[in-house]
Amino acid sequence: MDHRLAIVLLVALLIAAGTPMAFAWARLLPEDAPPFPIEPGSFPSVDHEITEEAPSRKRDYWIAAPLVLCLTIAFIFRVPGFPSGTVLAWTGATIPGLDAHASAITINVIVALIALGAGVFGALGPGPLRIPLIASAALTLLLWFVGPLLQAAMLASA
Repeated sequence: MDHRLAIVLLVALLIAAGTPMAFAWARLLPEDAPPFPIEPGSFPSVDHEITEEAPSRKRDYWIAAPLVLCLTIAFIFRVPGFPSGTVLAWTGATIPGLDAHASAITINVIVALIALGAGVFGALGPGPLRIPLIASAALTLLLWFVGPLLQAAMLASA
């Protein structure tokens, strides 16, 4: 593979994987109050609308927030230039009986399980985080497993 095509694909994959995560974080954070209060009678069409109380989705957010955080950490690990080798060495030194190779395998399995769990949670549960969770889980998995191949192709011809 040409190194120019590899860098274009890697950048496109990084942007594509980061965009749904940004939408998920934006939906997780609470909305700001309107800057100016709307006085009754200023918009007659709004005054006659029936306000529907949205059901509380706090239980979904308690599950979705850690999933989005884990997907974000997995995304950061695959950004070129992140010292993932240092983190893997630290993990291998912190957990007794785990060397760098075993910690790399363990982290790959954990990332795959978290992304799979986020995708299943997004697919099964309705709500505002459904599409961002599914998209970020799929693209993070793609970035996690195809990103190193693109980096190797990019650096091989340099």
